[in-house]
Amino acid sequence: MAPPSGDSNVVVSSNLKLERLLSMKGGKDEASYANNSQAQAKHARSMLHLLKETLDGVNLNLPETPFVVADLGCSSGNNTIFIVNVIIEHIAKRYEASGHTCVPEFSAFFADLPSNDFNTLFQLLPPLANQGVGSMEECLASTGHRSFFAAGVPGSFYRRLFPARSVDVFYSAFSLHWLSQVPDIVMDKSSTAYNKGKIFIHGANKKAASAYRKQFQTNLADFLKMRSQEMKKGGSMFIALLGRTSEDPTDQGGAGLLFGTHFQDAWDDLVQEPDDAAEVGMALANSCRSVSGVLVDAHIGDKLGHELFLRMANRATNKAEEILEKIQFFHIVASLSLK
Repeated sequence: MAPPSGDSNVVVSSNLKLERLLSMKGGKDEASYANNSQAQAKHARSMLHLLKETLDGVNLNLPETPFVVADLGCSSGNNTIFIVNVIIEHIAKRYEASGHTCVPEFSAFFADLPSNDFNTLFQLLPPLANQGVGSMEECLASTGHRSFFAAGVPGSFYRRLFPARSVDVFYSAFSLHWLSQVPDIVMDKSSTAYNKGKIFIHGANKKAASAYRKQFQTNLADFLKMRSQEMKKGGSMFIALLGRTSEDPTDQGGAGLLFGTHFQDAWDDLVQEPDDAAEVGMALANSCRSVSGVLVDAHIGDKLGHELFLRMANRATNKAEEILEKIQFFHIVASLSLK
């Protein structure tokens, strides 16, 4: 949805290059993703038993061969570091249970789009412990050190990111619902699929919803094709993404309430009158801003973007009790292996 014409604060056209732009809000300030990803952490922890079941099916290499883990859509907070540690510790325990006296070297690749705040992520990494094919005790010891080599991989996971047959375990949580692009047809004012007056699929017409569905199907097929080339035989991939309980693709559950209702209303307010501000209800607004703030600022500039989220905070404060009662997020979890 475009802001009023003639607004000098508009900095990017609607034809965004999402791959070069999209990221969770970096840094460590109040609205950063690092300080507003507690919900994602809670959901990730609730699925650890499913992740470990997936890891139990991964082939163990000889200890002389490095074991490689990749988090696709790592963002810039502690959640990705916690998950990588869980994966490596579980695999190390499997080596121990299988009778090995030593463990392999572990490598962790943190992958996200080029605009991701990798600097903040790397600052959160603990120092590297003594590495090499070593004892089980050294690998599992809780010493405040990490037991894996780390590297950042900038790029879209809808294309190749790694050499063929190089990764043992892929992990991706709360990332795959991000499409590679907004379907062109929903931005075409002459099209019946034009998503008029909307900034989200929530409440979209059937043709607009169909365009988003086709885009997702294309993206998912590309994602699976790329990973099938990069995964080692015997490797596995664990995926969690936002889902819904209804067949209606415009019914987005908690995401619809967060982005499709209060975000939309605040956006409409701003379009009609970019002149009001509020100072309350920042928890919900910061959570939304940490995820979508970069895109908002690209559309309307950081000044109006800040105004928008202040309005959202005000609306959310007035309906805080209703939000807490109704907001729920549903997830799809999938485990895939390459035999």
